[in-house]
Amino acid sequence: MEREKSPEVYQSNPLIEARKPMNALEMRLFLLAVAAVNPHLSEKDKYYDHEFKELHLKPGELKAIFGNGSYLTRLEEVCDGLMERTIKLRDGKGGFVIYTVFDVIRYKPKDGLRIQFNHNMRPFLLDIYESRKGYTRIGLKQIFQLSSAYAIRLLELMLQYRGTMQGKRIVRHIEVDDLRFLLNVDEGKYKLMAEFKRRVLDAPLREINQRTQYQLSYEPTKTGRKITGFTFTMDCSH
Repeated sequence: MEREKSPEVYQSNPLIEARKPMNALEMRLFLLAVAAVNPHLSEKDKYYDHEFKELHLKPGELKAIFGNGSYLTRLEEVCDGLMERTIKLRDGKGGFVIYTVFDVIRYKPKDGLRIQFNHNMRPFLLDIYESRKGYTRIGLKQIFQLSSAYAIRLLELMLQYRGTMQGKRIVRHIEVDDLRFLLNVDEGKYKLMAEFKRRVLDAPLREINQRTQYQLSYEPTKTGRKITGFTFTMDCSH
């Protein structure tokens, strides 16, 4: 017995904390593939996948992501990028691990897209209960309103802290260096803090506030006169 494809996706917390160098379209396709995974979430969970199956995204689902007009021309480019994508996890002690996300991607016009995750992604998407690292649940409806990879990642990072919510608000502090890692912003990019805030934070926050049920804001924190981090607050009352 299997669950039907869920409008929600489940990722282990280490995967939420990983560096995912994907653009918005790649992220959408990745998350739609994750939604087709039937993970082991709890001790009482009886029906779950024991192995990664070849995930089938029908032509209609692909059109919903890419649009009816040009999705065929963009699909191959996005899939080429996805096959090259890796995720990077840091261990907090200066070490890191890099994983390849997908093992194979196949497309046929009448059949759609078939994707299989790399076996090493098991603890992040499949064996969530066994990994004992916890997980984050995110509604696809909220994610698919967003066109910015930064906005998608910021929403993921805030919803990871849903369990700490007080008064229908989630508060999370992230240091600048960690934020660059989590949002895949290279060290040499947006060196001026004003530009970093404008491109990486302000525009994505406006999109989250306008297109989802959440209201996200931030306050910079300083060490001396230098901004070294940001405290994000997300209102979930709606």
